[in-house]
Amino acid sequence: MQGREKEQKALFGTTPLDELLPGDHPLRKIRADFDEAYRRLESAFESSYGSAGNVSIPAPVLLRAWLLMALYSLRSERALCGQITMNAGFRWFVGLDWDDKVFDHSTLSKNRERLFGSGAAEALLGEVVRIAQSRRLLASDRLVVDGTLIKAWASHKSFKASDGSDDDRPNFKGTRRSNQTHTSRTDPDARLIRKGPGQESMLCHLAHALVDSASGLVRACRVTKACGLGGNPEVSAALELAEEHMERGQTLVADRGYDDARFVRGLREQGIRAHPRAKKGRSHLDGRTTGKASYEASMKRRFIPEPVFGWIKNRGRMGQTMLRGTEKVDWQFHLYCIAYNLRRLERAAGS
Repeated sequence: MQGREKEQKALFGTTPLDELLPGDHPLRKIRADFDEAYRRLESAFESSYGSAGNVSIPAPVLLRAWLLMALYSLRSERALCGQITMNAGFRWFVGLDWDDKVFDHSTLSKNRERLFGSGAAEALLGEVVRIAQSRRLLASDRLVVDGTLIKAWASHKSFKASDGSDDDRPNFKGTRRSNQTHTSRTDPDARLIRKGPGQESMLCHLAHALVDSASGLVRACRVTKACGLGGNPEVSAALELAEEHMERGQTLVADRGYDDARFVRGLREQGIRAHPRAKKGRSHLDGRTTGKASYEASMKRRFIPEPVFGWIKNRGRMGQTMLRGTEKVDWQFHLYCIAYNLRRLERAAGS
């Protein structure tokens, strides 16, 4: 016999939010790992707030909300706040109770610089990496570096001549444009670039990641302008990442685009072995390097960053950023790398 539907008249509930989430739910382990990383930086985050004035939303609440946005492919901060309002599991993860009012989406935008600026995003990623290191997940001395294009939040029509000579031309077709003479009015840091021959040109930022070859965890990352930095921007960023996050005697693996004299020479000066994919014909590596078994092992691991970029740009919806300016895109990319690492740590703990 079919039962009768009851009207929802209950005004109060007695079930704690913590009991609604299954005990083996991934969000439980992800929140525990994030809280452990945040506790080491809690005093630094608290120093960014004043001692007087209105009471603000706690920093870990906002940071966990941004993690949800990355983990669950939410398209905007407005949609994120709507999901937190309706989803009890999201409320528990963020740190809100049943009756707590969800903050407005503008709160996230206004606090972005406070919580991610001045190296805070990089420090938070470093603490997550230290957690992985304490669990012996970073045993490899071989790291892989690679870059990917992030489409900017700017259209081709915003790419105008710097001297204003084409302001009265609504159609750019048939005109010659370059990064030396033109600038995007929407995002001045974006650069017009194409990924390869025969592909369309896009206004982009360039993201770089230093990935552990054994675990696939992101050790460090950054976002730069796609060109105009004097030389190959991927090589410049790779040398900076190696100098800041690698030790003498380690090996840095890279793709064919890094087979550059400055890349090989710069790493050797740092005492790091350079293992880029050798170009056919004129390579900057000789047989003493490419003939070793260690080089062949490195070539098998050079694809490790691809799942990172694939997850961030597809699952994380960062194929095209909604932020403007290299600095803000860099903060967002750090956040998504943190989310990716926490997801990998959760799966490693489960296995």
